[in-house]
Amino acid sequence: MSISRVSTLILAACSLAFSISVSAASSKRIERSIDASDLTHIDFEISVAEIDIEVYDGDTVELDIQLREDRGWWPFSRGDVDDVELQVNRGATSVDLRLDEDDIEQDWRVRLPAHLAVSMEVGVGEINFEGLQNDLLMELGVGSLEVVVADIDFESVQVSTGVGDSSLRGFGDSTDNERNFVGADSHYFGDGEFEIDVEVGVGEARVIRR
Repeated sequence: MSISRVSTLILAACSLAFSISVSAASSKRIERSIDASDLTHIDFEISVAEIDIEVYDGDTVELDIQLREDRGWWPFSRGDVDDVELQVNRGATSVDLRLDEDDIEQDWRVRLPAHLAVSMEVGVGEINFEGLQNDLLMELGVGSLEVVVADIDFESVQVSTGVGDSSLRGFGDSTDNERNFVGADSHYFGDGEFEIDVEVGVGEARVIRR
């Protein structure tokens, strides 16, 4: 086979690959409303995402999730969002939400009823939590977290980072922010009902009471 013929076949293959990558769905939106009137707990398991959570006085979990294919330069490494689905597993008093896809970009917008306790496990992310007034158990591998709590007292607030910084603000004189060689630990113990426990592997974590 001549060199020119080989070159032609290579160019054709590259063109086909590019065509396939372009024709695949590049974005997808998932909207879901979940009745939480009889629930007490919600659990999230998310691989890589930007997450904004707003707590409100209602009975419905409102989800608006925007998925986009990874913008990596190599088309075969990009996730196809067409096949991605949110997994919802509902129990008697809790609901589990799973979206464990690390080769797509995820943007979550969540409205969360105030009466729900929250557990959250995120691999990599940027998380903003507004208006928390319940229990929170959070594990974040890499990224940043800011939790703004309601103006209520808590039984305990504990935040730690393996590598990075942590801080508590607005909790008064009982707050203890400690820096170690590469990480940080922050603690507060009060007279409230609820507990916050946050662990971040690498990154920053802040809990603020306004």
